[in-house]
Amino acid sequence: MKFLLATDLDNTLVGDLWATIGLNQRLAAARQQFYLVYATGRSLDSFRQLQQEFHSDTNTQLLEPDYLVAGVGTEIYHQGQLDQEWAAHLSQHWQREAITKIGDNFPALIYQPDTEQNPWKVSYYLQPTAISTPSSFLSAADLQNLPKQKSNKQIIDDLRLQLAAVGLSAQVVFSSNRDVDILPYHGDKGQAVRYLQKKLRVNSQFTLVCGDSGNDITMFQEKTLGVMVGNSQPELLEWHEAHPEAQHYLARSTYANAIWEAIEHFQLLSSP
Repeated sequence: MKFLLATDLDNTLVGDLWATIGLNQRLAAARQQFYLVYATGRSLDSFRQLQQEFHSDTNTQLLEPDYLVAGVGTEIYHQGQLDQEWAAHLSQHWQREAITKIGDNFPALIYQPDTEQNPWKVSYYLQPTAISTPSSFLSAADLQNLPKQKSNKQIIDDLRLQLAAVGLSAQVVFSSNRDVDILPYHGDKGQAVRYLQKKLRVNSQFTLVCGDSGNDITMFQEKTLGVMVGNSQPELLEWHEAHPEAQHYLARSTYANAIWEAIEHFQLLSSP
């Protein structure tokens, strides 16, 4: 029986060139034993660019996935073709224009370039407004009345509250201490992987998800095997500490080496 390998790209599968090359070779030798899914925040075009860069740097090909989950789970591609069933699923109750109006009212949110947007995702960079150093001439009372800069968490919480207050069906995903993605409530990396599990008829005990940051948390919320690479972002490690699960593995290795470490740990490949 084939297992399902669903991995994030940046800072998980890629980030250490030699680790990626080594994993690529090992996986290529066992390609018939698993389905390969790349689950990324990148768009399809950005993924193709990554493939070209990898080939240019290594003179080898990054393995072609069976499915590409792009845009933080908002697009699924098979052989370059958009999965229309998933697209129709995400379009239900999704009001992109109304969501964008709310996001644009936050001074700390900077709208990402059009290349990073898609019909089912609104993406921003979080850039908190700096508070100027107060003048030494201000009194203690004046200093107490100065506006306090909101933390990243407070800004994200405020955004979630405002979306919920007007009844918009959306979720906010914050990752890498910078990226803010607003997605359909019923569409993210985790739910996209679950959708592919059903399509490919692979059970959770034969599914391994791999990630490093906050936008991978939804994959770990599914009842699958999971590996958090050794170079994971603080937000993912904090979530893991708060939600310990026996099927989740915190690797000693970093980047692609951690994926192979987990495959061996869970004994997912049969001997040749």
